Amino acid sequence: MTDLPIIEAIAPEEEPVSEKARILGTISRLLSYPDEHYDQLVELLYLIVQGELPDAAKGISEFGQFVEQCEGHELEETYTRTFDVNPSCALEIGWHLFGEDYMRGQFLVRMRGELAKYEIPESTELPDHLAHVLAVIAAMPDDEASQFSHACVFPALHKMQTSLDKNESPYRHLVRCLLDVLEQQYGPSKPWGENDGKMLSNTDAFPGQNGPRQPGSDDPLRSYPMPTSNCGQVEIVPLQLQYSEPGNHPTEIRDTPDGGLK
Repeated sequence: MTDLPIIEAIAPEEEPVSEKARILGTISRLLSYPDEHYDQLVELLYLIVQGELPDAAKGISEFGQFVEQCEGHELEETYTRTFDVNPSCALEIGWHLFGEDYMRGQFLVRMRGELAKYEIPESTELPDHLAHVLAVIAAMPDDEASQFSHACVFPALHKMQTSLDKNESPYRHLVRCLLDVLEQQYGPSKPWGENDGKMLSNTDAFPGQNGPRQPGSDDPLRSYPMPTSNCGQVEIVPLQLQYSEPGNHPTEIRDTPDGGLK
């Protein structure tokens, strides 16, 4: 997907790129559909993180070994199997935060506003796709980026990480590296569940639902406020829900004429 709003990590830029933008741009490209530069990007990410994040560099080295062993179509198939058809690893963070709840629509409106604010072009992906999200974080002042990361990005990444670890996906190293990079920038994060086992169970059964949070954990609706009627006209953004599985919807409960339920 060459139209994603990512920061070029290979081609020279006319203007200097900050280190934050460089590393987030590199990870963003690696979380996009593989292209001919993919192995070079893995090597670049390793070189960027090996000095200050040796554990992350070790994981990226393992990821690089996997990439080197793959034929082109094998890497593409792994990417599709990991992110495109697996709801618990979807790259749209709003899905992990809100599932099919109507609040995701408001979150998409908010993200579209952030993209416009920082003059980041939209792609064919939804506004809450990680490629858009990382571009927004790279453009934000550090205090705003920290608030946004802790309220919205960390919880989604932790849910993704839990599923990737369970499946021993090679992409677990890449998402873990992203977590390490953001924690280095904005401080430690906490998983969005009471314990790993409970979070794992939740992501399997309800991959797009909020799930349990630790007492005192940030609520994205309060920590990163959604648009309200005071923000002017709210644009309706289609959710393009693509993760519903037939037969997994809860039974509808409604009143019957005799006052009972069915």
